[in-house]
Amino acid sequence: MQVAPPTDNEEARLKALLDYDILDTEEERVFDELAQLASEICETPIALISLVDPKRQWFKASVGLDAKETPRDIAFCAHAIHQQNLFEVEDALQDPRFFDNPLVTNKPNVRFYAGTPLITPEGLAIGTLCAIDHKPKKLNEFQANALAILGRNVISQMELRRKIKLLKEHDKNKTAFLSNMSHELRTPLNAIISFSGLLIQDENQAVDDDKLREYLRHIEYSGKRLLGVINTVLDINKIEAGMMSLDPSPCNIRNLMSRLNGILALSAQEKHLDLQTDIATDMPKMIMLDEAKFGQIVLNLVSNAIKYTPPYKSVMVSLSNRQDRLCLSVQDQGIGICHADKAKLFSPFQQVGDNKKTQGSGLGLAITKSLVELMQGNIKVQSEPQFGSTFSIELPLHLPTGNTPEPSPVDSKPLFKPQSRILVVEDNEINQVVIEAMLATYNLSATIVDSGEAALEVLQDEVFELIFMDIHLPGMNGIETSEYIRKNLSPMPIVALSADTFEHERTKNSPSVFDDFLTKPVEGDKLLAVLTQYLSQN
Repeated sequence: MQVAPPTDNEEARLKALLDYDILDTEEERVFDELAQLASEICETPIALISLVDPKRQWFKASVGLDAKETPRDIAFCAHAIHQQNLFEVEDALQDPRFFDNPLVTNKPNVRFYAGTPLITPEGLAIGTLCAIDHKPKKLNEFQANALAILGRNVISQMELRRKIKLLKEHDKNKTAFLSNMSHELRTPLNAIISFSGLLIQDENQAVDDDKLREYLRHIEYSGKRLLGVINTVLDINKIEAGMMSLDPSPCNIRNLMSRLNGILALSAQEKHLDLQTDIATDMPKMIMLDEAKFGQIVLNLVSNAIKYTPPYKSVMVSLSNRQDRLCLSVQDQGIGICHADKAKLFSPFQQVGDNKKTQGSGLGLAITKSLVELMQGNIKVQSEPQFGSTFSIELPLHLPTGNTPEPSPVDSKPLFKPQSRILVVEDNEINQVVIEAMLATYNLSATIVDSGEAALEVLQDEVFELIFMDIHLPGMNGIETSEYIRKNLSPMPIVALSADTFEHERTKNSPSVFDDFLTKPVEGDKLLAVLTQYLSQN
């Protein structure tokens, strides 16, 4: 008896088989009927759908045979998976490979075997659809073709079965995600609406200054949390749409890590955690880096470490230069991650462990992985339950070319040109009040109009030093209005305003339209940077 060796692509073949998640499952009518049809067409008393794993052939469907599996060493199918076409043995007793095979010399007394390989879309043979008889025979052309067609239908049903399962899992995950997102959105909204309502109802000004500031802090915190959830979902969509791009610039890595540590320190202090940051001495002072995206990676990983680490323990953040690779490590003393959860750790819309005890959308690590890969890097995790986790990231380390000066920090008390003329084109009344109030904090005022047409009318008689242009305007939109200004009027800096982050990605590479871009809600430091660039006396 000859034992069939492993296939040349055995590792990939077995992975493909396991990916169908079909081994040792219950009987299914569709596969039983395909085996029955093979038996009738080939005129054989036995027909099997046989799947070959490392040590056995297991029967998903069988006609005329009670056994559910046999050892791989004696399986005819183990020979059949070595080829792409029909494998036929007309008389096993006359075949030197099988004459003394236990399946031939004992029950089921195989004399004739014909097996068509079950070929996956990737070209891997995971098993066979086979017809077996107790007497010698040969399939005619019609029977051989029909068996091959039925074999392709077996694979089609397995593909369909897998897709249905994936859809069910997707629906389950989506339902859990929507339930979680409902909580994540409604919780800060409840605080914003409730505290705002208390302040509005306070007609007699019974709320003292301390209580007023407390309410406002709650409103600000809840608003930022709500914005963070929305931005996270939008980031996933931008990444999936291929609209996320890198914007590297010279970066003082120690200053950046210091700022990030400042953002995270309060969360660590609230849990009495020791948050440590160690930057290796061989790390260059200035590197080329997309600060926003790298900062998001650090914030996501360290925030998770803080979230899942019990009080009075520590979180360690390390940064080093390893063979011209930027290496970031975030090590916690948290609850750890079990082996089963590691497989779905970076999948969107999934949270691992007991997510009822923690806040979050389940998107942070998926975004982190996507950002790391966008930056041509890789991310790994080492973790054991109850022994904490270590996330490690490696990115290409690029240095600035030439004598690139270190970026100067924005002056916290800028001096703007006297009587700076600013035009704001914004159709939403509340947004008009917001931008007007923000400008007033720097003793600046603006002319405000609510449409592109109104802006062009004002610009016929006046020249402004800076224009803030909403993109989504009634009638003539912000892009069309800005293009007209560029072509027909005096050159003026135009800064786009939009709540649509996708529009930012679409327009940021079009300097002929906008000089800069601010996303709503406008952050104070970013508004200050724009004002300083275009209006500062310096």
